[in-house]
Amino acid sequence: MNAGDSVQQVHESRAFTLLARSGWVVTGLLHLIIGALAIAVAFGNRDARPDEVGAFEAISAAPLGGVLLAAVIVGLVGLGIWMIADAVLNGGPMHRWTSAVSSAAQGLVYLGLAVPPAILLFGGDLESGATARALSEVLLDSAPGAVVLVLVGLGIAVAGVYFVVKGVKRRFAWELRPLPRRRRRIVRILGVIGYLARGVAFLLLAGLIIVEAIQVDPNDVTGLAGALSALRRVFLGPVWLAAIGAGLIVFGLYSVARARLSRI
Repeated sequence: MNAGDSVQQVHESRAFTLLARSGWVVTGLLHLIIGALAIAVAFGNRDARPDEVGAFEAISAAPLGGVLLAAVIVGLVGLGIWMIADAVLNGGPMHRWTSAVSSAAQGLVYLGLAVPPAILLFGGDLESGATARALSEVLLDSAPGAVVLVLVGLGIAVAGVYFVVKGVKRRFAWELRPLPRRRRRIVRILGVIGYLARGVAFLLLAGLIIVEAIQVDPNDVTGLAGALSALRRVFLGPVWLAAIGAGLIVFGLYSVARARLSRI
Protein backbone atom coordinates (compact mmCIF):
# COMPACT_ATOMS: atom_id res chain seq x y z
CA MET A 1 0.00 0.00 0.00
CA ASN A 2 1.49 3.37 -1.02
CA ALA A 3 1.27 6.62 0.90
CA GLY A 4 -1.68 7.89 -1.16
CA ASP A 5 -3.70 4.78 -0.42
CA SER A 6 -2.90 5.10 3.27
CA VAL A 7 -4.07 8.71 3.36
CA GLN A 8 -7.26 7.77 1.50
CA GLN A 9 -7.89 4.97 3.97
CA VAL A 10 -7.48 7.32 6.93
CA HIS A 11 -9.77 9.87 5.27
CA GLU A 12 -12.50 7.26 4.85
CA SER A 13 -12.05 5.75 8.31
CA ARG A 14 -14.94 5.76 10.74
CA ALA A 15 -13.00 7.78 13.32
CA PHE A 16 -12.13 10.54 10.85
CA THR A 17 -15.66 10.77 9.42
CA LEU A 18 -17.08 10.95 12.96
CA LEU A 19 -14.66 13.80 13.63
CA ALA A 20 -15.91 15.59 10.51
CA ARG A 21 -19.52 15.07 11.56
CA SER A 22 -18.71 16.54 14.97
CA GLY A 23 -17.58 19.69 13.15
CA TRP A 24 -21.05 20.10 11.65
CA VAL A 25 -22.51 19.70 15.13
CA VAL A 26 -20.23 22.52 16.30
CA THR A 27 -21.29 24.65 13.31
CA GLY A 28 -24.91 24.04 14.23
CA LEU A 29 -24.26 24.96 17.86
CA LEU A 30 -22.60 28.23 16.84
CA HIS A 31 -25.54 29.20 14.63
CA LEU A 32 -27.99 28.32 17.41
CA ILE A 33 -26.16 30.62 19.82
CA ILE A 34 -25.68 33.44 17.30
CA GLY A 35 -29.37 33.27 16.40
CA ALA A 36 -30.35 33.43 20.07
CA LEU A 37 -28.01 36.41 20.61
CA ALA A 38 -29.53 38.18 17.59
CA ILE A 39 -32.99 37.71 19.07
CA ALA A 40 -31.68 39.07 22.38
CA VAL A 41 -30.44 42.20 20.57
CA ALA A 42 -33.82 42.52 18.85
CA PHE A 43 -35.46 42.64 22.29
CA GLY A 44 -33.10 45.36 23.51
CA ASN A 45 -30.14 43.53 25.04
CA ARG A 46 -27.25 45.84 24.15
CA ASP A 47 -24.63 43.55 25.70
CA ALA A 48 -25.38 40.58 23.42
CA ARG A 49 -22.94 40.13 20.51
CA PRO A 50 -24.50 38.07 17.72
CA ASP A 51 -21.38 36.70 16.03
CA GLU A 52 -18.83 33.92 16.43
CA VAL A 53 -16.96 35.74 19.21
CA GLY A 54 -20.17 36.16 21.20
CA ALA A 55 -20.96 32.47 20.67
CA PHE A 56 -17.50 31.35 21.80
CA GLU A 57 -17.70 33.56 24.88
CA ALA A 58 -21.12 32.11 25.74
CA ILE A 59 -19.68 28.61 25.47
CA SER A 60 -16.70 29.60 27.61
CA ALA A 61 -18.99 30.99 30.31
CA ALA A 62 -21.05 27.79 30.50
CA PRO A 63 -20.34 25.07 33.09
CA LEU A 64 -17.28 23.08 31.97
CA GLY A 65 -16.64 25.88 29.49
CA GLY A 66 -13.00 24.88 28.99
CA VAL A 67 -13.97 21.33 28.11
CA LEU A 68 -16.63 22.58 25.71
CA LEU A 69 -14.17 24.97 24.04
CA ALA A 70 -11.70 22.12 23.58
CA ALA A 71 -14.45 20.02 21.97
CA VAL A 72 -15.37 22.93 19.69
CA ILE A 73 -11.75 23.30 18.59
CA VAL A 74 -11.37 19.58 17.90
CA GLY A 75 -14.60 19.53 15.87
CA LEU A 76 -13.72 22.57 13.76
CA VAL A 77 -10.14 21.44 13.11
CA GLY A 78 -11.33 17.92 12.30
CA LEU A 79 -13.91 19.16 9.80
CA GLY A 80 -11.42 21.61 8.27
CA ILE A 81 -8.79 18.94 7.73
CA TRP A 82 -11.38 16.48 6.42
CA MET A 83 -12.68 18.96 3.83
CA ILE A 84 -9.18 19.89 2.63
CA ALA A 85 -8.28 16.20 2.37
CA ASP A 86 -11.51 15.55 0.46
CA ALA A 87 -10.61 18.33 -1.97
CA VAL A 88 -7.14 16.90 -2.58
CA LEU A 89 -8.07 13.22 -2.70
CA ASN A 90 -11.52 13.25 -4.29
CA GLY A 91 -12.00 16.61 -5.96
CA GLY A 92 -14.53 17.60 -3.30
CA PRO A 93 -18.04 16.20 -2.96
CA MET A 94 -18.87 16.78 -6.65
CA HIS A 95 -15.54 15.33 -7.90
CA ARG A 96 -14.52 18.28 -10.05
CA TRP A 97 -12.03 21.13 -9.71
CA THR A 98 -14.61 23.79 -8.74
CA SER A 99 -15.87 21.52 -5.98
CA ALA A 100 -12.29 20.89 -4.86
CA VAL A 101 -11.57 24.63 -4.62
CA SER A 102 -14.80 25.23 -2.71
CA SER A 103 -14.16 22.35 -0.32
CA ALA A 104 -10.57 23.44 0.34
CA ALA A 105 -11.67 27.05 0.94
CA GLN A 106 -14.34 25.95 3.39
CA GLY A 107 -11.80 23.75 5.14
CA LEU A 108 -9.50 26.74 5.61
CA VAL A 109 -12.43 28.77 6.99
CA TYR A 110 -13.15 26.07 9.57
CA LEU A 111 -9.48 25.96 10.58
CA GLY A 112 -9.49 29.75 10.96
CA LEU A 113 -12.69 29.57 12.98
CA ALA A 114 -10.89 27.34 15.48
CA VAL A 115 -8.43 30.12 16.38
CA PRO A 116 -10.72 32.34 18.55
CA PRO A 117 -11.85 29.51 20.88
CA ALA A 118 -8.20 28.44 21.19
CA ILE A 119 -7.32 31.99 22.31
CA LEU A 120 -10.10 31.86 24.90
CA LEU A 121 -9.08 28.40 26.07
CA PHE A 122 -5.53 29.58 26.80
CA GLY A 123 -6.68 32.65 28.70
CA GLY A 124 -6.67 35.28 25.97
CA ASP A 125 -9.33 37.92 25.36
CA LEU A 126 -11.44 38.49 22.27
CA GLU A 127 -13.13 41.71 21.16
CA SER A 128 -15.97 41.36 18.72
CA GLY A 129 -15.34 43.54 15.67
CA ALA A 130 -11.79 44.52 16.71
CA THR A 131 -10.13 42.61 13.87
CA ALA A 132 -12.51 44.06 11.32
CA ARG A 133 -11.86 47.60 12.58
CA ALA A 134 -8.08 47.12 12.63
CA LEU A 135 -8.05 45.70 9.09
CA SER A 136 -10.33 48.44 7.77
CA GLU A 137 -8.14 51.15 9.35
CA VAL A 138 -5.13 49.82 7.47
CA LEU A 139 -7.00 49.50 4.18
CA LEU A 140 -8.74 52.87 4.39
CA ASP A 141 -5.43 54.71 4.78
CA SER A 142 -5.19 54.63 0.98
CA ALA A 143 -7.53 54.69 -2.00
CA PRO A 144 -6.41 51.23 -3.21
CA GLY A 145 -7.08 49.89 0.28
CA ALA A 146 -10.61 51.24 0.20
CA VAL A 147 -11.11 49.52 -3.14
CA VAL A 148 -9.88 46.27 -1.60
CA LEU A 149 -12.37 46.66 1.25
CA VAL A 150 -15.20 47.24 -1.22
CA LEU A 151 -14.13 44.12 -3.10
CA VAL A 152 -14.17 42.17 0.17
CA GLY A 153 -17.71 43.40 0.74
CA LEU A 154 -18.69 42.38 -2.78
CA GLY A 155 -17.17 38.94 -2.20
CA ILE A 156 -19.23 38.52 0.97
CA ALA A 157 -22.30 39.71 -0.96
CA VAL A 158 -21.68 37.02 -3.60
CA ALA A 159 -21.53 34.44 -0.81
CA GLY A 160 -24.80 35.81 0.58
CA VAL A 161 -26.50 35.55 -2.80
CA TYR A 162 -25.13 32.02 -3.15
CA PHE A 163 -26.68 30.98 0.17
CA VAL A 164 -30.02 32.60 -0.73
CA VAL A 165 -30.11 30.85 -4.11
CA LYS A 166 -28.99 27.59 -2.50
CA GLY A 167 -31.89 27.84 -0.07
CA VAL A 168 -34.57 28.92 -2.55
CA LYS A 169 -33.62 26.31 -5.14
CA ARG A 170 -32.85 23.64 -2.53
CA ARG A 171 -29.39 23.05 -3.97
CA PHE A 172 -28.30 21.53 -0.68
CA ALA A 173 -30.23 18.29 -1.27
CA TRP A 174 -27.06 16.55 -2.50
CA GLU A 175 -25.52 17.07 0.94
CA LEU A 176 -27.90 14.52 2.44
CA ARG A 177 -28.18 10.81 1.92
CA PRO A 178 -31.56 9.39 0.74
CA LEU A 179 -34.20 9.77 3.45
CA PRO A 180 -37.81 8.70 4.03
CA ARG A 181 -40.23 11.22 2.50
CA ARG A 182 -41.46 12.78 5.74
CA ARG A 183 -37.97 13.17 7.23
CA ARG A 184 -36.65 14.51 3.91
CA ARG A 185 -39.41 17.13 3.82
CA ILE A 186 -38.65 18.32 7.36
CA VAL A 187 -34.91 18.53 6.80
CA ARG A 188 -35.38 20.38 3.50
CA ILE A 189 -37.63 22.94 5.16
CA LEU A 190 -34.91 23.52 7.77
CA GLY A 191 -32.35 23.88 4.98
CA VAL A 192 -34.41 26.35 2.95
CA ILE A 193 -35.12 28.63 5.92
CA GLY A 194 -31.61 28.29 7.32
CA TYR A 195 -29.75 29.05 4.11
CA LEU A 196 -32.02 32.03 3.42
CA ALA A 197 -31.31 33.49 6.86
CA ARG A 198 -27.59 32.86 6.52
CA GLY A 199 -27.57 34.52 3.10
CA VAL A 200 -29.41 37.58 4.39
CA ALA A 201 -26.94 37.90 7.28
CA PHE A 202 -24.03 37.81 4.81
CA LEU A 203 -25.72 40.43 2.62
CA LEU A 204 -26.21 42.72 5.63
CA LEU A 205 -22.54 42.36 6.54
CA ALA A 206 -21.51 43.06 2.94
CA GLY A 207 -23.70 46.15 2.81
CA LEU A 208 -22.21 47.49 6.04
CA ILE A 209 -18.65 46.98 4.80
CA ILE A 210 -19.28 48.61 1.42
CA VAL A 211 -21.18 51.62 2.79
CA GLU A 212 -18.64 52.32 5.52
CA ALA A 213 -15.73 51.84 3.10
CA ILE A 214 -17.28 54.46 0.82
CA GLN A 215 -17.80 56.77 3.80
CA VAL A 216 -14.20 56.06 4.93
CA ASP A 217 -15.13 55.32 8.54
CA PRO A 218 -13.33 52.18 9.75
CA ASN A 219 -14.80 52.46 13.24
CA ASP A 220 -18.18 51.38 11.89
CA VAL A 221 -16.88 48.22 10.18
CA THR A 222 -17.54 45.86 13.09
CA GLY A 223 -18.32 42.51 11.53
CA LEU A 224 -21.47 40.45 11.74
CA ALA A 225 -22.43 41.69 15.21
CA GLY A 226 -22.27 45.29 13.99
CA ALA A 227 -24.29 44.51 10.89
CA LEU A 228 -27.05 42.77 12.83
CA SER A 229 -27.10 45.43 15.55
CA ALA A 230 -27.36 48.15 12.89
CA LEU A 231 -30.41 46.42 11.46
CA ARG A 232 -32.28 47.11 14.69
CA ARG A 233 -32.24 50.85 13.91
CA VAL A 234 -34.19 50.61 10.63
CA PHE A 235 -37.98 50.52 10.20
CA LEU A 236 -39.32 47.38 11.90
CA GLY A 237 -35.68 46.54 12.58
CA PRO A 238 -36.29 44.45 15.72
CA VAL A 239 -38.82 42.34 13.81
CA TRP A 240 -36.38 41.71 10.94
CA LEU A 241 -33.54 41.02 13.35
CA ALA A 242 -35.61 38.54 15.35
CA ALA A 243 -36.64 36.82 12.11
CA ILE A 244 -33.01 36.50 10.99
CA GLY A 245 -32.07 35.21 14.44
CA ALA A 246 -34.81 32.60 14.23
CA GLY A 247 -33.60 31.65 10.74
CA LEU A 248 -30.03 31.21 12.01
CA ILE A 249 -31.38 28.95 14.74
CA VAL A 250 -33.14 26.92 12.06
CA PHE A 251 -29.85 26.70 10.12
CA GLY A 252 -28.21 25.46 13.30
CA LEU A 253 -30.81 22.71 13.54
CA TYR A 254 -30.18 21.83 9.89
CA SER A 255 -26.43 21.64 10.52
CA VAL A 256 -26.97 19.28 13.45
CA ALA A 257 -29.24 17.14 11.26
CA ARG A 258 -26.61 17.23 8.51
CA ALA A 259 -24.04 15.89 10.96
CA ARG A 260 -26.13 12.74 11.20
CA LEU A 261 -27.59 12.55 7.69
CA SER A 262 -24.89 13.90 5.38
CA ARG A 263 -23.20 11.97 2.60
CA ILE A 264 -19.62 11.15 3.57
